[in-house]
Amino acid sequence: MIITGRDYEHTLAIPRTEDAPIRYQPAELGPVIQTILKGEPFDAAEFTLAGYIILRTRGMLDVTALPIFPARSFFHSCLWVRHDSPLCSLDDLSGRRIGLRDYSSTTSVWFRGHLKAHHGIDWRANTWVVGPNRRFPPPPEADVVAADGDLEDLLVGGDIDLFFSVRVRDQKKPLPERALRPLLPDPQGAEADYYRQTGRFPLLHVVILSRAAAAKDPQAADAIVGLFEQAKRSALQRKLGSTFLPWGEARWNSTMALFGGDPMPYGLTPENRAAIETLIDYLHDQRLISHRPDVDDLFQPANAMAR
Repeated sequence: MIITGRDYEHTLAIPRTEDAPIRYQPAELGPVIQTILKGEPFDAAEFTLAGYIILRTRGMLDVTALPIFPARSFFHSCLWVRHDSPLCSLDDLSGRRIGLRDYSSTTSVWFRGHLKAHHGIDWRANTWVVGPNRRFPPPPEADVVAADGDLEDLLVGGDIDLFFSVRVRDQKKPLPERALRPLLPDPQGAEADYYRQTGRFPLLHVVILSRAAAAKDPQAADAIVGLFEQAKRSALQRKLGSTFLPWGEARWNSTMALFGGDPMPYGLTPENRAAIETLIDYLHDQRLISHRPDVDDLFQPANAMAR
């Protein structure tokens, strides 16, 4: 059985050799998602959490999910504006033209939901300029237009007010040559404050399992969960990510203090369940799903989570 997903430090300990009964196959996530959306066969794979919930509410029943969340991210660090922009806070974003790579991406859903819930800015109040990645169509109420060029270039040229992106090419330039800056003066500080206030470290991806693979091996769900848990424990023990860069140990210690020793808990813990329910509320409010599914119905029971 093959698990396909991104190459993370916390999955390094999952076997990758051909002779392993369950092996991890690192891959770029975009093509993996497209393969699954086309209905092509797979065993288990990393998938976007919002996309999975959308598919399940639209009747896709040949997959289920395991409560393994290999990717999370805050969104405050994804907000880019021009250096000369008057915008400097999330409260400034009503009525703006905002660039998104994919309107229905999980990070975009979290961002729009946060704007409405915490800043009173409804998603209908903005124009969303989107790139070519359009996995799920937006609702007719959304003011969505197709980008007529590269989104970062549109921001630099003043055609959009803000670009929502994990990274931008501009940041590779020397400081004096950069045309863009973060919207917020201290994005990481804002993210830490958001976590302290809400208890949410936004879930982005989930591991899904084809029902065909589950039927072929009834122990697959437990086995996969166990492999992910063991690999994450190994990463935490080795402090992966802290040894290569300067100040890595100090950053590691402060991060672990903030998150109680584990920034990425697996399982349907109270924290994870609350985050999933929040995402479901955002998806429903943004008209990307027609009803709110029960969280437990979305996941395959896995006895390994209880051990």
